[in-house]
Amino acid sequence: MKILSKYVLREVLSFFGISLAAFTGLLLTLRMLRLTSLIINRGVEFGQIAKVFLAIIPTFLEIALPMSTLLGVMLAFARLCGDSEMVVMRASGISLARFLKPIALFAAAVGATSLFVSCVLRPWGFDALSRALFEVARSKSISGLAEGVFNKLGEITLYADAIDYQTGDLSRVLVDDKRDSEQRKVVVAKRGRIVADETARTISLILADGVAHETLDGRYSRTEFNSNSLTVDPNEIKNDSKKGITARELSMARLRDAIAEYRHALRSSDAAELQVFGETLTRAEVDKKLRRAKIELGQRTSLPLASVIMAFIGMSLGIMSPRTQRTWGAGFAATLGLAVFIVYYAIFSVGVALADSGKLHVGIALWTPNVIASAIAVLLVRKIASERWNSVSEGVQRSLQRLIALVRPFRRNA
Repeated sequence: MKILSKYVLREVLSFFGISLAAFTGLLLTLRMLRLTSLIINRGVEFGQIAKVFLAIIPTFLEIALPMSTLLGVMLAFARLCGDSEMVVMRASGISLARFLKPIALFAAAVGATSLFVSCVLRPWGFDALSRALFEVARSKSISGLAEGVFNKLGEITLYADAIDYQTGDLSRVLVDDKRDSEQRKVVVAKRGRIVADETARTISLILADGVAHETLDGRYSRTEFNSNSLTVDPNEIKNDSKKGITARELSMARLRDAIAEYRHALRSSDAAELQVFGETLTRAEVDKKLRRAKIELGQRTSLPLASVIMAFIGMSLGIMSPRTQRTWGAGFAATLGLAVFIVYYAIFSVGVALADSGKLHVGIALWTPNVIASAIAVLLVRKIASERWNSVSEGVQRSLQRLIALVRPFRRNA
């Protein structure tokens, strides 16, 4: 039986590896088309794109691992059935329950890997992605400028006679700020400098020895200054950039601390505005941040469990008669596996959306798909292992026949 377990594990690992490479490659290819557009149309350096490319890999693995687990196990058992090896094993007295041990070992290994990806690599990936995109926006705000030309930075127009691309220093600067339609501002300064704050994810334009011309409520205002600053949101320079730190970028420890801080702020005061992490937020904003932090924490533990569940569902769905294999081929198993995962992920996504809007408790929204999938996995494994069903398709056909038999008398009476 040790030889048999190793043989099954080898088959599962080979199909799992192929599926994981295919799904990850497909997702990365789709994203690479967008990254190529950044290189060609926006002049972003290849090294910066490589950082973005590496940072998004963990986000894809979180979805690719459970999907590959389902398809890998399904295709392995479908191959055993298609070559009649499963028929020979069952005729030799080997019960399907004997295959639960290698599948359980494989599921545990994939589940642990998925948990590591979700709790460690994914937050690191989002943080690295945000930093890389901010670096793209920062470099574009400096290297994308040209001397003696009116440069567009979102809704800000910047002119400088001379630019030091190493330090970001500007000479004889004119800034036309159109971000607020009701408060037009034109600033003229002798010197300026572009400064990037990686912590706050903002880009500031520091101006010195100048004059600010403003219109507010139809009135003109002229202000002389020694020092003035304009903060530019990187989103205005590059839409993929994010301002500030989001919950998905936090480590597990920092995420739990954030949840505790949001809860403490809501419980300690009944004021309309609250101070949280140095920000002044309304109660509704704090409550929304708390929900999103709890959703993020729940996702990091619920999705890895899906990898374990999908392994047993894949085992049950992969067992089919040789005739079905010859008729439909491996494409039937692959299509069925994709359909199962799409249904699972659709339920999960709807639950996340309802939890984010506050219409459903976070725990119920995130764990209901796993509860349903676990119940289905237990039912299918018991039916197949006890040989009440020779295959899931046969069991579904029998259930439909029984249902039709129950409904038929009522139709006759009607």
